[in-house]
Amino acid sequence: MREIVIIHENEEWLVPLRAEFAKRGVTAREMFLDTGIVPFTEEPEDAVYYNRMSASSHTRGHRFAPELTRAVLTWLEGYQRTVVNNTGVLALEVCKISQYAALQRAGLQVPKTHAVVGMQHVLAAAEQFNQWPLILKPNRGGKGLGVQRFNSLAELQTYVERTDHEEPLDGIWLLQEYIQPKEPFITRAEFIGRKFLYTVQVNTEDGFELCPADNCSIEDKFCPTGAEPNPSVSAGTSSAPEAQKFAITERFNNHNIISQLEGFLSENAIDVAGIEFIENAEGELFVYDVNTNTNYNQSAEQRAGVERTGMGALADYLIRVASN
Repeated sequence: MREIVIIHENEEWLVPLRAEFAKRGVTAREMFLDTGIVPFTEEPEDAVYYNRMSASSHTRGHRFAPELTRAVLTWLEGYQRTVVNNTGVLALEVCKISQYAALQRAGLQVPKTHAVVGMQHVLAAAEQFNQWPLILKPNRGGKGLGVQRFNSLAELQTYVERTDHEEPLDGIWLLQEYIQPKEPFITRAEFIGRKFLYTVQVNTEDGFELCPADNCSIEDKFCPTGAEPNPSVSAGTSSAPEAQKFAITERFNNHNIISQLEGFLSENAIDVAGIEFIENAEGELFVYDVNTNTNYNQSAEQRAGVERTGMGALADYLIRVASN
């Protein structure tokens, strides 16, 4: 079996995956990418490289980790090394507009979205958008940070006139329609090896933490397509019990959207992903986020008694790829 190398920038997210490898008697090597050197003209080791780089790396002080990862993956692919979640996948991870274009090509419905470069153009763009409420969020953000809902042009103008808002990393703001959910939750479908694993229902009544991992604590109260946040609830906290926040559901197991999403993954060579969608009052499903650096809520898995956990299935998949 070839060596498995995990490319990442967050030690905490690897803890449960290390445990699953240990159960199988396997030790994966880790390549922590923040700053460093890429020996581009030297031949890399023949191993299986799993790209686990995240669009939210800058929130942990690793501003150029995705750029360094792109250089590393380009180097590896130039020598025909096996890469799980390749450079094209990384490009989707850090660009929501690219995600939406790929989703539409696969026949999936995304929220109405306009892109704006320059905060001075946001108000004019919103007038043209002419749909309220609307969501303003960064094209490249991560963890739902910077996502805000506005109910009127006056509310948005007050925000635009402030001087303390942080520009998106790539300078691109997205205006997006607010989807009124049929029920106060979104659904996240997990895929490993481009095949469906399970779906998680995430309660949005007290705001929505986009990261499902047990060790995530995300200071975000605004879901891009979820229920209106409750201002009385502190950011990053929830008054609902954790058991009510994340729950594995079989509701969409035989739904057409699962096969559509599997087709989307195959068309774009995405090996591992968590994909989030929402259902409106009319029963329409809108896909709004593709997370190619996906995490799993172990508590929800335990409550549901799933046969294949996310990290266990991921370890099995990587071992299978490395054994071929």
